[in-house]
Amino acid sequence: MAWFTYVAYNPSGVEQKGRIDAVDLETARARLEKQQLLIADLKEASTGLNANVFGDAGLNLSDVEFFTAELSLLLTSGLRVDKGLEILLHNVEKPALRELLKDVLQELKQGHKLSDSLAKFPVFSSLYIGLVQIAEETGELESTFQRLAEELHYQMELREKIKQALVYPAVILTVCIAAIVFIFNFVVPNLTTLFQDQENLPGYTVALLAVSDFFTDYQLWLGLGIVVGAIALWKYRDQPAIQRLGSWCREHLPVVAGANLLVERIRFNAALHIMLNSGVAIDRSMKLASKTLRTTSLQAEVARAAERMNRGESLAECLGESRLYPPYFAALLSIGEESGELARVFGEIADRSRRTFYSWVTRFTSLLEPALILFMGAVVGSVVVVMMLSISAVTDMQI
Repeated sequence: MAWFTYVAYNPSGVEQKGRIDAVDLETARARLEKQQLLIADLKEASTGLNANVFGDAGLNLSDVEFFTAELSLLLTSGLRVDKGLEILLHNVEKPALRELLKDVLQELKQGHKLSDSLAKFPVFSSLYIGLVQIAEETGELESTFQRLAEELHYQMELREKIKQALVYPAVILTVCIAAIVFIFNFVVPNLTTLFQDQENLPGYTVALLAVSDFFTDYQLWLGLGIVVGAIALWKYRDQPAIQRLGSWCREHLPVVAGANLLVERIRFNAALHIMLNSGVAIDRSMKLASKTLRTTSLQAEVARAAERMNRGESLAECLGESRLYPPYFAALLSIGEESGELARVFGEIADRSRRTFYSWVTRFTSLLEPALILFMGAVVGSVVVVMMLSISAVTDMQI
C-alpha cells in the first residue's frame, strides 16, 4: 500500500484535499471517482524526512482536542455519534484526521464500539479510552466528551505556557552561539598574523588561538554530531533507555524538577477529577490516573498509595505521603474524604496547581531573560577582552 495526496471537488463544487491509501495511482483514482469526486490533482505522497519529521502527517494533542471539542458540541446539539462524525469528516482538511474519522465511522457502521475504534490510534491515551468505555456503559457520552474537551483545552494551555517560556531563552542562546562562532571563525583568525613568530605568548593568548583552531577544524563535525544526536533522540524517544533518561532529567535537573512536579500534580488531579465526576470508582480512577504520570518514582508512589488504600487505609493518609500532595493539599483531601466531595477537591487541587505553574512560568521567564543576556555579555565580552590583552601583549613585546 502507498499513500496518495489529492485535490478534488465534490458534486457541490467544494474543494477537498486529503490523502488516500491504495495499491497504485489508478486504484486511488478509481476510489476517488467512486466517491463522485472530480480529481484536479493526484500524486504519491512524500515519504521523506520532511514528511515524517517536519510535516503534519501525524496526529497530535491539538488534533485530539479539536476532535473531542467538536464531537462534544455535536453531541450536545442532539446528534448521534455517527452523524456527528460524518459532519466532522466533511469539514476537516488535515489528511491524518480525515483518515481517523473515516476509520472510526466505518468501524461504527460495522457495529463496533466507539472506544474500541479509538483505541487503535496511539494518540488517544488509556485514560481517554477508559472514560469513553465507561461513558458508553452509562450512556453519558455527551457529558464525558465535554469534560474531556475542557481538560484537553487546559493541557493545550499548559503546553503553550511551556513553549512561551522557552522561546526567548532559545533566541538569546542562538544569538550567543552565533556571536561566538563568528568571532572564532572570522575575527580571531584575522589576528593570528600578529602572533606569528612570537615566543613566550601569554597563556590566555595560546588558549584563545587553540579554541579558534578547534572551531575552524571541527565545527562542522560538531554541528553534524549535535544534529544527528537530536534526530536520534527524537526518533527513538519511545525506547526504554531514552524514557529512563528523560525521567531522570525531569526528576533531578535543577529548576526542571520543580516544574515537572507541578505539571505531574496537575495531570494526576485533573484526571481523578474527571473520572470521579464520571462515576468511576476511586480505585479504578487511581489506576487510570497513574498512567498520566511520566515520572517513574511518582508512579511508584501512587502505586504504593493505591495498595495501602485497597487494604482499608485512608486515602488522604496514603496520598499524603506522596510528593504530589504537600501537607496543605493532603489536608484538603482529608476534608474531601470526610465530606464525600473528593471529586471537587481533586478539581480544586488541579486548578490551584495550574495557577501556581502559570505564576512560576512568569517568574522564571522574567529572571531568565536578564540572566541569559548577562551570560551572553560575559562570554562575548571575555573573548573580546582576551583579544585586546593579547594584542597589547604582542605590541609590548615588539617594543
